[in-house]
Amino acid sequence: MATETKSIYQRAGEWGIPFGLYMACTAVASIFADKFPPLAYVFMILLVCTPIVVYNFQRRKFIEDGGFGEHSSLWMLGIMLFILGSVISGFIVYLVLQYIRPNYMYEQGQAAIDAYSKIPQMANSDMLLVLRRMVNERLMPSAIEVVFDAFWFIAFGGSVVSAITAIFARRSVNKRGTPS
Repeated sequence: MATETKSIYQRAGEWGIPFGLYMACTAVASIFADKFPPLAYVFMILLVCTPIVVYNFQRRKFIEDGGFGEHSSLWMLGIMLFILGSVISGFIVYLVLQYIRPNYMYEQGQAAIDAYSKIPQMANSDMLLVLRRMVNERLMPSAIEVVFDAFWFIAFGGSVVSAITAIFARRSVNKRGTPS
């Protein structure tokens, strides 16, 4: 009895949820790394492993399809994973930035001001003056602005990553449907 394989959109819907949680963990580790420095290592590891995670999803789909998946379909799977993952992680990041760390952007802006102020060549730079004004006049991006900007960045970046990982995910499979 032959089993029916699911479409890339069905797979993206199923796999996008855990991928979104993975991306949320990455973002939250970044947000709290200034309070608990070991999270910076967690963030970097998760960030570097992101293409590997996407490759594994694409590879699973390629093997599920018996080794007949096109590059474009695997690429689309990756894009859909990043888009759905961005929506899920964006919701979580919004909650964190809005309710748990509402002053996060201002804290980071002030940290940048403090760091650049210590550099003699930067002490009176236009960039530092603009940054001071943004912090002092409460002009830093809001939580929702950060989330929407991140969404578009991740969607575009995820498209590029997915195109590259799809190339490797199409390695040949033997007759039993396992990698050769």
